[in-house]
Amino acid sequence: KLILLDSLLQEIAINMKALILDLHKNLKDILGDQLEPEVYKSYQAAFDAFDWGHSGKIKYTSLQAAMRRAGQNPTDVEVLDIINKIDDDTGSLSFQEFCYIMSEQTKQVDQETAYKEAFRVFSKDAEGCIPPEELKFVLMHLPGKVTYREIDEMIKTVDKNEDGKISYSEFRVMLGAIPLVIPDAPKSLKVLPRKDEDLK
Repeated sequence: KLILLDSLLQEIAINMKALILDLHKNLKDILGDQLEPEVYKSYQAAFDAFDWGHSGKIKYTSLQAAMRRAGQNPTDVEVLDIINKIDDDTGSLSFQEFCYIMSEQTKQVDQETAYKEAFRVFSKDAEGCIPPEELKFVLMHLPGKVTYREIDEMIKTVDKNEDGKISYSEFRVMLGAIPLVIPDAPKSLKVLPRKDEDLK
């Protein structure tokens, strides 16, 4: 039974890779109408700079540099995540796959920009956080009925550091984004006085 299950899982994995490979092969048709000519040219130039053998493919190891040349700045972790999603055991990707990756990255950057722009609308305190009164004022003046109780509950839900204010990372979560891994700054830093003995 264990051998049967193992072979079934292997067959499913092979079929999934074949489906993903078919999708990648058809990406040119999918993306052809969506990319503006200037964007297409910049992606092509970035891709060609790393297609040293003129094979129409670049190595996974060149992906991060090609993405940076095309205007993105992915982290090592983001690039590894992308490679894990598209890996078809060839160790390289085509121009169509590169266009798909760049389009997805651009969508993510655009979403982050939208969060930042929405955050800028609010008045902030000296620490750059949105005070609860500001949030209540804005939400109460939007179309649709939002009660103070609902707003208080929303603030309690996203206010992870329990300072009563909404930081940018908390604001993103409130809008439905994945939480940032960077923690907010501590509420206050305590500086310990130096002892004369430490100076000797």
